[in-house]
Amino acid sequence: MRERNLVRMSDEGVAPEGARPSFTLAEGLADIKRRQNASQVKYRDARFLSATVPVNRGQCDALLPAGVRMGEDSTALVFVADYPWTNFNSVYREAAIFLNVRHGPFRAAHCPWIVVDDDTALIGGRETLGFPKKIAEIDWVEDGDEVRASVRRRGVELLRMHGTLGAPAVSLPPIFNQPFRNVLGTLGLSIPRLVTFQTTDEPLELRTAEVDLTVGGSFTDPLDTIIAGPPESGHFRRVNMRVGRLPLPVGLVSPTFLLRTHPLRAS
Repeated sequence: MRERNLVRMSDEGVAPEGARPSFTLAEGLADIKRRQNASQVKYRDARFLSATVPVNRGQCDALLPAGVRMGEDSTALVFVADYPWTNFNSVYREAAIFLNVRHGPFRAAHCPWIVVDDDTALIGGRETLGFPKKIAEIDWVEDGDEVRASVRRRGVELLRMHGTLGAPAVSLPPIFNQPFRNVLGTLGLSIPRLVTFQTTDEPLELRTAEVDLTVGGSFTDPLDTIIAGPPESGHFRRVNMRVGRLPLPVGLVSPTFLLRTHPLRAS
């Protein structure tokens, strides 16, 4: 019988060369505790180029679960991010649209579309937090006070962002450090449910930015039907991110929502 290599992932989230998991209950629990420990940084020096954009309210209403509605300003946050360090042994990039919504009396964010270029990030985001992540090609280049980012999926360029960084900012619209209303459990035998959660950000650098945004679209990624105009404002930030509390259920989701949003979430 082959002897197992019991070298484990370090607390920093980097697997030593040659390490293999032992697949014991204790090892699994230790890995979950390490990843979800709120006292540790989960993302270090995460970088975001983002813009607040107007959206097509009618199109977005069709993408929301029952009980969630667009906010009065009909806006969303669109961003491309670069994650150079995580505590789960992945270095990756990400792009997403977060709709500014209301759930009863509460302001929140809902994510109808998000892509990454790493499968570990995809699995964790979908199964833990209800982010409907898909794989895409994402470029990120920083050159002094300029940032260029682009997103391609299945041969279609979906986003192109060019940001010229401006003055330091005291505060910016939240990205992940806000309450979410995402849908969890859309595949398999689990019951689809609306969940809430948020993370904690530690700002390292906040700046305004002039952002030029080009939006494309396809049948499975119709961003051009969601975003309705040029950016109202642009932002750049570097932050450390800590994991928040595990998602809490706040409602159920109807089968019609899953059918209506299937191409966007699962194709």
